[in-house]
Amino acid sequence: MADEVSIESLRTAIRNRGAEADSGEAARLEALARGYEACVRDLVTELVTVARQIPDLTVAVEDETEEFTSPAFPGRGVPIESQRVRITLHEDFLLFDPTAEALASALGQVKISASRPIPFLIERTLYLIRPRSPQQKPYWALRSVENPLQFGTPFDRDALLRMLHAVFA
Repeated sequence: MADEVSIESLRTAIRNRGAEADSGEAARLEALARGYEACVRDLVTELVTVARQIPDLTVAVEDETEEFTSPAFPGRGVPIESQRVRITLHEDFLLFDPTAEALASALGQVKISASRPIPFLIERTLYLIRPRSPQQKPYWALRSVENPLQFGTPFDRDALLRMLHAVFA
């Protein structure tokens, strides 16, 4: 045999048995968390860019640090930096609050709170969807009453403007 087989080599192999798998899982969770973090940054930039074009609205961005988790990696978490966006007009508000957890069906989510109803939403949540094609970037999506069977209708500038109209107009 090329490798020496002994009691000590067996002890070492048993001790190190899960180390390689653990480091691979940790790297995959880290990559997932960093991807979510970057997508939240892009979303915040878009929200702020659109909302600041309406002078009557006040836009506040709040930094937060959270533990990113995923059901694919039970018991593990990675700290991430994210931002909450609060848009207000007098007593009315629209809040986008990233929730640093992946779901079985999405890479992450952002909870939406509003002072008034947003009639076209089934749920007040944006989901980060990974397209089937690896060449396409993940995108934010919502569940709409207009497409109730489709899990993720893309959240774009038009959807944001419709939300702003529902809450502030």
